[in-house]
Amino acid sequence: MKRITLLSPLNSLLSLLIVCGFLVNFSVSADDSSRRQDVEQLLVDMKADSLMDAAYTQAEQMMLQMREQLKIQDSESEMFTSFVNKNTQIMREEMGWDKLKQPMVDIYVKHYTDREITDMLAFYQSESGRSMVDKMPLVMQESIMLTQALAQPMMIRMQTLQLEFDKELEEHRKQIADQ
Repeated sequence: MKRITLLSPLNSLLSLLIVCGFLVNFSVSADDSSRRQDVEQLLVDMKADSLMDAAYTQAEQMMLQMREQLKIQDSESEMFTSFVNKNTQIMREEMGWDKLKQPMVDIYVKHYTDREITDMLAFYQSESGRSMVDKMPLVMQESIMLTQALAQPMMIRMQTLQLEFDKELEEHRKQIADQ
């Protein structure tokens, strides 16, 4: 029997955060305040805070959509919604933009040259860059839906394999104990 938990949307959220990390992974040197300011501007131009907020909102919606799979009764609806809201609040508190911003700036400052940062700033301030940023939430949403669709058959196969292994291991241990 397939066990359905709220971890599936959370795994999707983590995937989304990894994708965001790749999209926003621009770094420079930690002691250069000008470079740090440029990276901070880059994050503003990329609307990184809005991307994070959208990711948490999307995760919350995915959890709420699991109501049917979890067989939540009408009488349990309020309790379930409260549970999902509390989970989302924890995500926002523990991984909110206020906690991520400076470490992300540090990462960007560490890995990218002045020229690369300048070029990225120019791109994100261009019409194409702004268009990309505006469309990114939809691209990410569709990407998550795609990976979820692909992951479902994989998870079923992996769970089946796990059950087979558990049975095989149990039989093996029983044989050894009987000797």
